[in-house]
Amino acid sequence: MFDLMIAISQLALPIFIFATMLNVGMTQEPRRILQHWRDWPFLLKVLVANFIGAPLAMWLLVQVWPMPITLKAALLLFSLSAGAPMLIKLTAVSGHDLALGASTMMLLVLGSMVIVPLALPQLLPELSVDGGALAWMLMRQLLLPMVLGALLAYFTPRLNARLQPWARKIGNVSLYVLLVSTIVGYLPVMMPIIRSGALILAMIFILVAFGLGWLAGYGQDHLEDVGGLATAQRNTAASMLIASGGFTDPDVFVLITLVNTLGLVLLIVIAKGLKRDNAEVVLV
Repeated sequence: MFDLMIAISQLALPIFIFATMLNVGMTQEPRRILQHWRDWPFLLKVLVANFIGAPLAMWLLVQVWPMPITLKAALLLFSLSAGAPMLIKLTAVSGHDLALGASTMMLLVLGSMVIVPLALPQLLPELSVDGGALAWMLMRQLLLPMVLGALLAYFTPRLNARLQPWARKIGNVSLYVLLVSTIVGYLPVMMPIIRSGALILAMIFILVAFGLGWLAGYGQDHLEDVGGLATAQRNTAASMLIASGGFTDPDVFVLITLVNTLGLVLLIVIAKGLKRDNAEVVLV
């Protein structure tokens, strides 16, 4: 049974990545994305928070928390991968403009395709990584489906309107299948990961990352909230993609899956709290 669930998870992963990124391109208007990109001071600070502040925070945490090198590698990879498609959902839950979440997410996806291949060999010198091949893999599996979705939305709006709900549903269902099959399939190796304390460390990191992103938008409520959520929610697709293709130890993929699942639950709770706070400010 465990081998079957592992096979299902390996099939669900590329489907989840393609459908999720395709849906992003199909639903976000380039005009509104570019409008938010004009706020370059905020975007510059978000880039610093995501690609310098967050990985540095994780690097410091794993130095003081004893655990196997494979789990440290998983957490460092998790901290590097920015630009989560789930940011759009979190932005909606928090009550802010979806285009702001989408524009921030797209910028971070582009940043991940440049930064991760350069930084990963430096953070994990024991890992043999071909930076060029990694950059092409990220571009092919993250950027190209998003561009395809945008082209469908622009040139064939009627067809896009019919296909987009299916892309969203397939992305959601494949994510649930991926999470369940991974957790069940790798259940025999999960307890050592839990006992290592890596999940606790990851939750601490998510809260620290939220604080760093919140500071990037300091002074403007909507930028504080989206900046915090954008930095705390790492890129599930990118980190899982690299973990499945660049590591032979299944602990890396399993830990990233668990961290993304628990982290998303934590951030949904935070986003709902932000929405209540925003509503109270409006009422006042």
